[in-house]
Amino acid sequence: MRANIERHRKTMKIKFKPMPWLTVVVAICIAILIALGTWQYNRLQWKTALLADVEAAVTAPPFTSLDALHRAIQAEEPVDFRRIGFTASPAPGSLIYAVYAPEKGGIYWNLFRQYSAAPDIFGRYTQVTDAKKPGGEARVAAPSAPESNIGYVRKVHEMGAVESIIKSKASPDTNRWFKFNQSGDWGQGDVLTSHYIYITKVQSNASGALDAADLPILRPDIPNNHFDYMLTWYSFALILLIIYFILHRRAGRLSFS
Repeated sequence: MRANIERHRKTMKIKFKPMPWLTVVVAICIAILIALGTWQYNRLQWKTALLADVEAAVTAPPFTSLDALHRAIQAEEPVDFRRIGFTASPAPGSLIYAVYAPEKGGIYWNLFRQYSAAPDIFGRYTQVTDAKKPGGEARVAAPSAPESNIGYVRKVHEMGAVESIIKSKASPDTNRWFKFNQSGDWGQGDVLTSHYIYITKVQSNASGALDAADLPILRPDIPNNHFDYMLTWYSFALILLIIYFILHRRAGRLSFS
């Protein structure tokens, strides 16, 4: 019986005469679906690594100085959302930069000013509402004595190609910025500042140092659905391929003998 089965396998032939236009269309569609699935796979790898870096940062002990933050940035350690406590004053004569942040009910501006250099570290220290713009282009005097600050380190994400086209253009003359250090004009030429500190509390150093360990862990809700998206696109490609062969089978262009 085994010999008969082997003989049947050797004599079975597949006849396939593809439909030209259908084949071209299906090939293009499958190539697009596979490309989309591969893109989602790459996004999955990136998002998984990002979430691991964020988790490492939020669970790490708070930084206790700007120097410690500088060293971590230079060592390319994950610092986004890590807590920090430091004693310092804004750099003397530093400018306040107003970054547009629309919210329901008004126009909001996040205000930043420089705390240290090499690399520049800016602190987001307050938020105001104004129908036009705050007077942030004026130079302000730094406090006469260092202050105790606590907050969270945030990583600056540069604009993508699409965002750079649709985002309103920065206007340094009127101090209108639509993304953090949008055009690299905050004292660094064409190099964008890599990080800033979202300062949540400031008090006079004479009242005692604030402890960043008292801050709650700020764990962002970052969705990671790319595995499901990847399977969806690959499944569509497989289903389309099955339909392609079924159509040929029904049209008599695919047969087994």
